[in-house]
Amino acid sequence: FDFAQTTTYQQAQGQIAIGSGGLFGQGFNVSNLLIPVRESDMIFTVIAEDFGFIGSVFVVALYLLLIYRMLKITLRSNNQFYTYISTGFIMMLLFHIFDNIGAVTGLLPLTGIPLPFISQGGSAIISNLIGVGLLLSISYQTSLAEEKSGKVPFKRKKVVLKQIK
Repeated sequence: FDFAQTTTYQQAQGQIAIGSGGLFGQGFNVSNLLIPVRESDMIFTVIAEDFGFIGSVFVVALYLLLIYRMLKITLRSNNQFYTYISTGFIMMLLFHIFDNIGAVTGLLPLTGIPLPFISQGGSAIISNLIGVGLLLSISYQTSLAEEKSGKVPFKRKKVVLKQIK
């Protein structure tokens, strides 16, 4: 790099790895670059190098789908406390995604925030799973309240399996 004094070794190697992935990637676990601690903060470089631009866009699309579903749960909830909890978790998740991908691509400095649900981070994965559990509970409580009030947005069918003799 021309500006090696302004970027770290890990960030420089990560940008080289992202660029070497190309459109379709080099293949699963075929990388030859030395990126220290790939499994924690720099996991997006591994995805971009192994699966290319297409794989990176797929991961970002999965995150957008997750955020969309969480927003639907938040907007459907009629409890203000549930709305605050889910909005806070969604914003935390968005910040972690933006910060990690921005740091790996060189837009932001490396801060040590792992990529949610993918990076190896002990307390980060626990807090993310707790947040998803809270959102699932909010969705369940909201659907129970809607059924109790008689306002069900769609008709649910019960599946009955016949007993085979």
